[in-house]
Amino acid sequence: MKPSLRPPPELSLLFEALRPSPDPVFVTDRQNRIVFWNLSAERLLGYTADEVVGAPCAASLQGCDSYGNRYCGEECPITQAAKRGESVRQFGLRLRARDGHVLLMDISVLQFAVHAPETFYLAHILKPSVAAMPAARISDGPNEPPRSALAAVRDSPDARARKLTSREVEVLGMLAAGRTTPEIADRLHISALTARNHIQNILDKLELHSKAEAVAFAFQKGLI
Repeated sequence: MKPSLRPPPELSLLFEALRPSPDPVFVTDRQNRIVFWNLSAERLLGYTADEVVGAPCAASLQGCDSYGNRYCGEECPITQAAKRGESVRQFGLRLRARDGHVLLMDISVLQFAVHAPETFYLAHILKPSVAAMPAARISDGPNEPPRSALAAVRDSPDARARKLTSREVEVLGMLAAGRTTPEIADRLHISALTARNHIQNILDKLELHSKAEAVAFAFQKGLI
């Protein structure tokens, strides 16, 4: 990390602790530059830390609101709110992954003030937007119903997706709907252990490391 971008030691230790977190996280400074990028963010969006650290977040992510209006930029409203000492509620953005896919994410922001308001860092925690999931299920024609999730998986060009069983597809859909493991177990009339096993099988087959990544994968590939 460039010296000019290095956070204070106490924050550097905190950010490093987030590196293996299953939740995708990146951190920006007062100038909207990315100063930290964890492994889950790399897996979700495709950019490595070497590619994005030191650059403005808008340069890579090109965040837009739900209407397609550019959100990220020099006058980032989140950074402006932090400069005013205001808290930021969860919000949704469309982010562009390295391969060109657009992902609709819900973003929570944690502010770390060092010498407020002059110096602060904003940790962005990313989660696939549940509201976006139904939109991914499109019909094949004007008079045809949407394809089922299982059909989308069976027809997927991604070999990892085609490994999923019908029950695993069902569980993946429930994860996308925001269901917890106990809720999935209750709805499917199975034990919590069996539900956890289904989720782990999904992660193993998709070669992913967290439920959030699995949901993002399913949305990105149009499986649900």
